[in-house]
Amino acid sequence: MKLIGPWFSGYTRRVGITLKLLGIPFEHLPFHAYEQQDLIRPFSPMVKVPALVLDDGDILYDSASIIDYLHEQVGPARALLAANGADRRDALQFIGIASAIYGKLSDIYDETLRPSELQIASSSESLRTQALAGFQMLESRAGDGWLVGNTLSQADVMVVITFQSASLAMMPDVIHAAAFPKLAQLAARAMEIDAFDSTLPFR
Repeated sequence: MKLIGPWFSGYTRRVGITLKLLGIPFEHLPFHAYEQQDLIRPFSPMVKVPALVLDDGDILYDSASIIDYLHEQVGPARALLAANGADRRDALQFIGIASAIYGKLSDIYDETLRPSELQIASSSESLRTQALAGFQMLESRAGDGWLVGNTLSQADVMVVITFQSASLAMMPDVIHAAAFPKLAQLAARAMEIDAFDSTLPFR
C-alpha cells in the first residue's frame, strides 16, 4: 500500500496511525497538497489527501472511508471502533467533535495563507472561538484513561491529532496542558506509542 499526504494533514496522519496500529505495512509518500500538486494528481485527480493506493492498484479517498475499509480488512476483533452499542456511539461522538474542531483549525491555517491585507480578523476569531468551545466539550467528556471503554480507539486517534494540531501549532496560546489537563494527559499517553510519535509533524 501507498499512503499519499503529509503528516501535517491530520486526516493523513489519522490513516497513518491506524495503519501502524493495525500492523499493516505501507509506503508513505508525504506530498503536500498545496506545494506538490503535480506529485499528488496522478494518485488523486482532485489533489485531495489522504489517498491510499491498495496493493491491487485501486485508490481510496477520504480518511473515514479509508479507515472503514481497513477495519473491515482486519475484522471486528481488531478494529479500532466498536461494531455497535454504547462504545461505538461514544467513540463516534468524540470523533465527530474532534473532526469539527479540526475543520476550524484548517480554516484558520488557510486564512494565514492569505495576504495580510486580505485576512479577516473577525473570521479567524470566530473560528478560534468555535474550536475552543469544541475542546471544552472534549475535556468535559474525557476521563483519566483512553476515551472509550479504557481501550485505545479511533476516538483517541482523532482527539489526540486535533489537540496536538492546536496546542503545538495553531492555538498554543489557549490550547495547552494547564487549560486542558485531561486532553494533555491523553496526548502524552498516546505519544508513548510509536504510531503516534513517529507521525508527529510538530517537533
